[in-house]
Amino acid sequence: MERAADMTLSDFAQRHLFVPLAMADTRYWTGPDPMPPGAAPLARRHPAPLSLGDGGVWTTLRDLLRWSQALNADELGISELMQTPGRLDDGRPIDYAWGIGVRSHAGHRVYRHGGGWTGLRALHARVPDLDLSVALLAINDHTERRVPLLNSLLDEGGADVDTSGRAAS
Repeated sequence: MERAADMTLSDFAQRHLFVPLAMADTRYWTGPDPMPPGAAPLARRHPAPLSLGDGGVWTTLRDLLRWSQALNADELGISELMQTPGRLDDGRPIDYAWGIGVRSHAGHRVYRHGGGWTGLRALHARVPDLDLSVALLAINDHTERRVPLLNSLLDEGGADVDTSGRAAS
């Protein structure tokens, strides 16, 4: 991508994603400090991720919900592509699309992505049919209670969805 765009991935994302979507607090960060200036420290200090992949994007809850809103409204013209589930070589569909899990329940599609880093747990889900977005960011959390909590929040939001990863009926 960097060769094709003739700029770094970080600069490309800033110019074509973060600035147009008014995500002023989102950036790629590879150090040398463990976190970008102004970021909340995690449970214990650790080195910067040293990559633009896992752990390389730093954001805020506000910006994450802004990203969600942009995807729900297809503001970048990429939502259909990003939300299209993949297929195995033999043609069987999978419940994963360009970095997001694809689930459904009661006629609504749910798109979600989560992860963890030392001292942090995150989970993000969107239900475009309902223009609903939920994001969980938990600092100093070393548990795996994100999915049950997300399910409860989605139920409160009226989505009544199953985001467990099982095929919903």
